[in-house]
Amino acid sequence: MVASDLDEIAQRNVRAFTLFRMFFSARFYYPVYALLFLDYGLTLEQFGILNGIWAATIVLLEVPSGALADTLGRRKLLIATGIFMVLEMLVLLIAPIDGGVVLFSLFVLNRVLSGAAEAAASGADEALAYDSLKAAGQEHRWGHVLERVQRDTSLAFFVAMMVGSAVYDAEMVNAVLRLFGSAQIVAPEQLIKVPIFLTLLSSLVVLAMALRMHEAPLKTRVSVRATLVRSWRQSVAASQWIWLTAFPFGVLLAAMVLDSVVRQFLTLASEYWSVIELPIASYGLIGSGMALMGVFVPRFARILADTYSPVQNFVFVGVGVLLGLIGLSMALPYWGILPTILLYAGIQMTGYFVSRYLNETAPSEQRATVLSFRGLSTNFFYGIVALLYAGLIASIRADQLQAGEDAVFVESLGWFPGFFLVLSLSVFLLHRLRFGRYN
Repeated sequence: MVASDLDEIAQRNVRAFTLFRMFFSARFYYPVYALLFLDYGLTLEQFGILNGIWAATIVLLEVPSGALADTLGRRKLLIATGIFMVLEMLVLLIAPIDGGVVLFSLFVLNRVLSGAAEAAASGADEALAYDSLKAAGQEHRWGHVLERVQRDTSLAFFVAMMVGSAVYDAEMVNAVLRLFGSAQIVAPEQLIKVPIFLTLLSSLVVLAMALRMHEAPLKTRVSVRATLVRSWRQSVAASQWIWLTAFPFGVLLAAMVLDSVVRQFLTLASEYWSVIELPIASYGLIGSGMALMGVFVPRFARILADTYSPVQNFVFVGVGVLLGLIGLSMALPYWGILPTILLYAGIQMTGYFVSRYLNETAPSEQRATVLSFRGLSTNFFYGIVALLYAGLIASIRADQLQAGEDAVFVESLGWFPGFFLVLSLSVFLLHRLRFGRYN
């Protein structure tokens, strides 16, 4: 293949990769995520169980999907991602409102398909785009490509958050209809599936971009079984190294605690905004504003990492998260948004610290596997916390039979600070018992 053909393929793959990432990451139902599940007729217990199923699916498929990418090709995994995303949206569109067992069963299928899509896409899109640049001798452009992809994905996320929350707000939609002279009145229940339909359109773009990508034929043919065995052995070796080495073991423990508790709240954020009496149309603005914190929080985290020890930095983040959890447990109308800033900043700083410390510590031959193990461990623990939250909701509901959904939710918020504190002290003692004092 001549150089001009390789250049053309590289350019096409980069454009397709950018659009693939934009439309896969920015989903119109994100700003009303928990609220949408509840409006469909699910309970908070079921919401927690579904999040646990989603996390478990990713954990179970992460290693096999990587092996399949190496064996069958990354483009095929990306096509599978697009198909899974289309199917997960179709399942939600056909799900009946207040459909009981049928509704929950369809949502279970949706969460499995969503987890499969996440696992299939994990790293395969970047690897395909980078390899095409390398084949064209343009790997030096990779840093600029990533910068543009992150910028464009942030822009797409901003638009999806704003549009998704606006089309879910009946007052906003009716105001727009009146502005254009329409006498039609839309009820809130008529808008439940609108963000899902918009995301279905996005999933078609994702599938189209996956089909548009080009991948060179694999040079060597390795059986799926052999690749799975190799991947499993690498994962076991990485887990043994982490278990026997004090620093990465402590970093992953901190990541598991901070990520799982904060992420559990973030999945419930739209219900929280509702409880503190914020209008639905503001949810997208809030989510976009919090996402924009990612512009300056990593820089602050870098300064902290250059100045203080890892233990000091994780304690700093932990204290901030604890204060945020205490603040949100009060569920103050309107002002309750302020403590959530600490949670958004905390999870962003945690991501920076964990990535930096593991990259600096892991042996080069195990670095990719160690980083993959980070995703496995955090998703596994998040799944456990999601199931524990479902159990908590069931317990609260059993004690307060007459309490409404909002009252049960507010009661559950009061458990977050204590749970986080106990969990943090437990993993600290575990690390101390395992390795003794670490400086």
